[in-house]
Amino acid sequence: MLMESPFRYSLSIANQQPCYRGGPATLICKAVVEETHDARTFVFEDRQSRTFDFKPGQYVTFKFEIGGKLYPRAYSICSTPTRPHNIQITVKRVPGGIVSNWLNDEMRPGMEVEIADIGGHFNYIDLPSRKPVFLAGGSGVTPVMSMLQYINDIVDPTDVVFVYFSRTPKDIIFRDQLEFIAKRFKNVKIHLVVDDTGEEPGFPGARGHVGAALMRSLVPDLHEREIFMCGPEGFMKAAREMAREISVTALHEESFGEKISIDDTGDLGGEVYFALSGKHGKCAPGETLLEAALNVGIWIESSCQQGVCGSCKIRMTQGAVDMADLGGLSDEEKTEGYVLACCSRPRGAISIEA
Repeated sequence: MLMESPFRYSLSIANQQPCYRGGPATLICKAVVEETHDARTFVFEDRQSRTFDFKPGQYVTFKFEIGGKLYPRAYSICSTPTRPHNIQITVKRVPGGIVSNWLNDEMRPGMEVEIADIGGHFNYIDLPSRKPVFLAGGSGVTPVMSMLQYINDIVDPTDVVFVYFSRTPKDIIFRDQLEFIAKRFKNVKIHLVVDDTGEEPGFPGARGHVGAALMRSLVPDLHEREIFMCGPEGFMKAAREMAREISVTALHEESFGEKISIDDTGDLGGEVYFALSGKHGKCAPGETLLEAALNVGIWIESSCQQGVCGSCKIRMTQGAVDMADLGGLSDEEKTEGYVLACCSRPRGAISIEA
């Protein structure tokens, strides 16, 4: 008599579970994994025991409450939708980072967090590629890890190259997993690159910074490939210059990170009038319009927190702001009075449509 496969039975049970497909939800931390000396992976399950339906490379917008204040943050999912019972994020400490350091110091199994949604166009489903090269710096490895695991789980034969830049070998997040993938899957080539070999003089990878000469040596057919890249802004700027010099076929990018204080914002601040809700608030020196809104109970949709995605755009009807826009607004939107709440700091009293 043929026996039913336990694996098939488990898949059947999973398919019968309700599935989270977007919107606000409460997650429970199930595990915390130390990846490096300053980065941890946090494993979350849905409080309603739903599975997760997302695309490899997408991000989660969290709403963290710390010290009585609400901090929205977007973190890329590093796990894969082929393993739908949890979602995982990996967070690296950032000097002055309120949320990143709180997560690394305080988050424990059993604690609950709120999320607003899962989204993002930077993913392997919406941007299919015949010959992708994934390019990451530091914690920018997280969406790439989701894509690599997905490619491996579905046994996708696509010719993939991943070039990952870290400061030293001890800063390489997911090093064991990446080396395992490179050994097991012949269609995936992984290059680990460091600035300094540090305490590992025999490091087998390359040394250097992202640039045309190094990338050509690692990926000779780079000009035939599409680049998918993620990392801190300094890394992204250098990668864009490299891509222009080599004239790659296409360039796709994601840029998330912890928002930190900037020394020259101390004189920025003022009264904020929220015209649609009729509320008044105060933007303390260095605070953004998004923070001022949250402090008076007004929720403005936001994702990247860096002036990249444009989801927090809002019209300013009076006053002036300093805005660290990284491409989230078009010239036409700026002319119409829109600003990005996540990276705008008022110069005196202003009025916005919120």
